[in-house]
Amino acid sequence: MMKVIKIFSIFLLLHITAWGATHLYLSKNTSEILLVVDTSYAMKPKFSEMKQWIINLENKSHYKKIIIGTDKALLGALEQLKSKDIIFRTAFGRMNSDNLNRYTGTSANNKILLSDGSIKPDGWEVVSF
Repeated sequence: MMKVIKIFSIFLLLHITAWGATHLYLSKNTSEILLVVDTSYAMKPKFSEMKQWIINLENKSHYKKIIIGTDKALLGALEQLKSKDIIFRTAFGRMNSDNLNRYTGTSANNKILLSDGSIKPDGWEVVSF
């Protein structure tokens, strides 16, 4: 019986150590997601649906840093925004691919555009609403 307890204790110790090391590594080596939201006037009826999509992404993106911007401006880290409503504070104009030029120098591993799907820029994952 004592042998079983020793083996179980070693197994438990190895498991906790591996989990802790993985957590530390992933916490220090987060990947970046650039999320750009189309806030043109035509998208205004979809703002609540887009906000829910962003909340879902945030909830399932552990160990990832989400940088948020709109077709008009870079807002910064999603976790530092006081409210997600800030993303949707203005709705005017029309979005085109030139609006994404401000994001060309980003170091993000993954670029996501929330829009109506009318433009499909290279290197971007487009989520249509």
